[in-house]
Amino acid sequence: MAFFSCKPNALPLIGCTLGFGTLLSAQIIARVGYDYVLIDMEHNPLSARESGLMAHVVIAASAGRCKSLIRIPSHGVEWIKWALDCGSHGILVPMVKNRNEMNAIVQSARYPPVGQRSFGPTMAAFADLDIDATNAKYFKETSNDVAVIPMIESIEGVENAEAICSVEGVTAVFIGPVDLRLSMGLPGGDGDEQIFLQALQKVLEICRALGRPVGTFASNGEGCRKRTVEGFDFILVPGEVALLAAGAQASLADCTKGARAGKL
Repeated sequence: MAFFSCKPNALPLIGCTLGFGTLLSAQIIARVGYDYVLIDMEHNPLSARESGLMAHVVIAASAGRCKSLIRIPSHGVEWIKWALDCGSHGILVPMVKNRNEMNAIVQSARYPPVGQRSFGPTMAAFADLDIDATNAKYFKETSNDVAVIPMIESIEGVENAEAICSVEGVTAVFIGPVDLRLSMGLPGGDGDEQIFLQALQKVLEICRALGRPVGTFASNGEGCRKRTVEGFDFILVPGEVALLAAGAQASLADCTKGARAGKL
């Protein structure tokens, strides 16, 4: 069930955001070929039950090829428990700014002796393709591989990146470019400003030294090329809303072009 299996010289893992909350949409996206999906509870009003069921159908629809991560809305222990107990492959935790916050997150996300996660993964076995999966298997095996990923997306987070990333129990790190740039007084999700590029490089170098995979967002193919050159291991690309709008616009343009041709 391990999420990260990044190999030297391999392409970054590519993932898509799910926010609609519909199981059919989750099934469709899961079969496209993405390496993972990000079920986004932070910026969408998804319930814990909806997110858990979406994690299950992603696994089933993709026959395990597409992994499910849940971005929880805050650092709260209740969100961490619900997101992991449903059997997701891991969590993204927004706005982690210092070591103390990261320590508290790990305590809630890891079973002893690393943390103090409470036992009760009643839905986790149903996210396992093994028909004989049990809670005991989840506790002994699967839970060791769940991804606990802090999001570094502020100047303070960058300044404390080494302390955050070095906490035992951290699996990988995700740089949130839009909020990071906002904290720098910069617009948008990408740019060539030195302060921004230096922040990316700093976190990348820290994570390389610590052996932590690093992810971020890219809005298109050129963005993916840039982030790959820089050395990112996993990339989140536009999700359902953008895909639906782009697909509808392309279809409308194509059909309107055909209709006009029929009038000639």
